[in-house]
Amino acid sequence: MGINTGNFKNLGNSYEEGSNAAVLSAIARSAEELTSGKGWPDGVNDLLAALGKATGVSRVWIFQTIEVTETHITQNYTFEWAGAARYKQLGMPMFSMFTNKIDRPEYRETIQSRLRGEWQKMVIDKLEPGWFRDNLEVQKIKSMLTIPIMVEDQWWGTLGFDDCDRAYDWSDVEVALLKTAGYLISNAVLRDRLSAKRRQFSILKQLTDSSVWEFDFKTGQIWCSPELLYSVPLPTDNIRFSLHKALHLIHPDDRRPLISSVRRYLKGDRKKVFRFDMRLFTDCGDLRWVEVIGNIRSSEDGKPEQLAGILIDIRKRKREEERLREEAVTDPLTGVTNRRLFEHRLQEFIDYSINEGTVFSVLFFDIDHFKELNDRYGHQAGDQGLRHLANICESHLRRNDLLARLGGDEFALLLPETNQKTASAIGERLLRAVESTPFEYDGKTHIMTISIGLASNDGRLTTPARLIEVADTALYEAKQTGRNRLATLTGCLLS
Repeated sequence: MGINTGNFKNLGNSYEEGSNAAVLSAIARSAEELTSGKGWPDGVNDLLAALGKATGVSRVWIFQTIEVTETHITQNYTFEWAGAARYKQLGMPMFSMFTNKIDRPEYRETIQSRLRGEWQKMVIDKLEPGWFRDNLEVQKIKSMLTIPIMVEDQWWGTLGFDDCDRAYDWSDVEVALLKTAGYLISNAVLRDRLSAKRRQFSILKQLTDSSVWEFDFKTGQIWCSPELLYSVPLPTDNIRFSLHKALHLIHPDDRRPLISSVRRYLKGDRKKVFRFDMRLFTDCGDLRWVEVIGNIRSSEDGKPEQLAGILIDIRKRKREEERLREEAVTDPLTGVTNRRLFEHRLQEFIDYSINEGTVFSVLFFDIDHFKELNDRYGHQAGDQGLRHLANICESHLRRNDLLARLGGDEFALLLPETNQKTASAIGERLLRAVESTPFEYDGKTHIMTISIGLASNDGRLTTPARLIEVADTALYEAKQTGRNRLATLTGCLLS
């Protein structure tokens, strides 16, 4: 006996129209197109045409479900095959993104049935009189079969068969065969969604480095594409991790905040997008800032099944954020802390001193005869002098000391856990260091001196304004009594 071969394109063309064999062969031919050939949407159009010819109906159509509420349903007529021009409805205004009320019992029951994934068949003249029957009779339909298209357990749309010539009662075998066609369309929708996501991800990767990820709540497994984790391309487009392994790829300081953020998201509004910034270790051990973006997919009973999304490389953004933070708290000329951060830290020092009973001190100082330097040699010389002073001070700072430029030639030095005697000694060293370290500008050597006011607090109640006033008054006294010296005022109680 010889071996017969063939392809699905010609399979079953000789079967009698309306026979189950003709329907089955039409589905087989279309399955090949949808899975490996034309796909979406051309393959769907071919499937409807094949089903229409095989079943002998007047019209085969697909309504896409756009939105279903308690009172209304919005659908769109997206695909149609018509056996003759008189049966054609696609393109009519009444079927373009149309909304119907579902307050009529018979129609509401039909919608609810489709939401559950159930098929419906009906002979129109046997329906109860009312809006639903009238609507179908206006379309000159004598019998109808509808099969819901379910995508990821959701009612995506409806595959419909209208017969305008026969009051036909579909058999169970026919319904089962045509339900298979519904599965093919569902698969085509999923393939199209996946293709769209791949296209979007491809565009995204052109704009920024990124990876795709997915966490399965049932298995506890995380799937991730390798782009951000591996510096060398891998022969695979995906990697799977246990949750334990995945957490160890995250910087230790970011693990607990991530878990807490996910828990808050699961307890909150799951329709919102989950976002979290964290640091990942690459295969080389380097740290990379990424933003985790994802959303949740839940079961019908509300239990989370899958959390999935993308990872985006945000190192550039983090560098920019750091630059902006530095600018917000840093004096642009000298690079030391600005007045805003100084006043914030001063309040922290006061609170700590009051709570713990510790002492701290503040040195206020400015350049002697700074105006003369600016007037005689220009503001560029003055700027050079300010930078020179900041460099000298920074070279004498202890680990937790804080130097700030308050404006003009005024500076402040916060000295934590430093009593008045020690602070005075630090100030005297600064006086001598500045005086003995001239700076060069425009070929000339400039000798500079400073005057310092000292204020200390040993846990007594005070405010930043009061402490600044005391230190500023001490500075004024240093100026009035000869400059290039340090003056001290004791006590800064609230008055």
